[in-house]
Amino acid sequence: MKNILTFILFLVSSSVLIAQTFDTNVSNVNAQFHKVLKDVAYGRVDSNTEIDGNKYLYKKPQEAVINLNDGYKPIRIKTNYNIIKETFEVQSEDGILNLRPDKVNSISFSDANFVTYQGSFYKLITKTKNFSIIKSIVLIAVEPDYQVGIQDKPNLRYKNANKLYIQIGAKKTLIKVNKKYISQLFEDSKQGEIKKFFKSKKISIRDDADLKLLFDAFQDNLK
Repeated sequence: MKNILTFILFLVSSSVLIAQTFDTNVSNVNAQFHKVLKDVAYGRVDSNTEIDGNKYLYKKPQEAVINLNDGYKPIRIKTNYNIIKETFEVQSEDGILNLRPDKVNSISFSDANFVTYQGSFYKLITKTKNFSIIKSIVLIAVEPDYQVGIQDKPNLRYKNANKLYIQIGAKKTLIKVNKKYISQLFEDSKQGEIKKFFKSKKISIRDDADLKLLFDAFQDNLK
């Protein structure tokens, strides 16, 4: 019997593209940034956990540019997304702190970008003039099967269960990650062309780069 605990995190919404280059005006981590952290971060991270598996987006912190609100200059620093706590963690003089989404505009890595939307962090798949494709990365904590009385009760284990959304204005709608559903988001007159596009480009609907390619190509043909 499996008891499933679902921890949902949302990643995605507006503004920054994956290919963004780190700006030369970005401030390096220094004493000034540690002062800024007092305004843009929560308290220390509790490192205790009884769940097996990686609760972070990356195996280890990666360099990123953090674009802050309230007039602060962008800052380059190593950070990692804690999926369970739904926040980015940064190392400060006081230990590991959690970035507040209401104080952050966007976070840009070399291979991905994140923005804030309605108080949460989102991964940006693509942004067009009419809509954005956003992804929430979901971790499910699953209790593995075991023989009661024979085996010790195992720790819960993390399992990925991502969610995809289309965001138009202030509204976001869940996208079922299957080829038929995604194809039907587009005009009927484009179905033949989309079918050929899937085949010629070898589109995988579970690949973020392929999703961007598809939605960028047919951005003017949504229903």
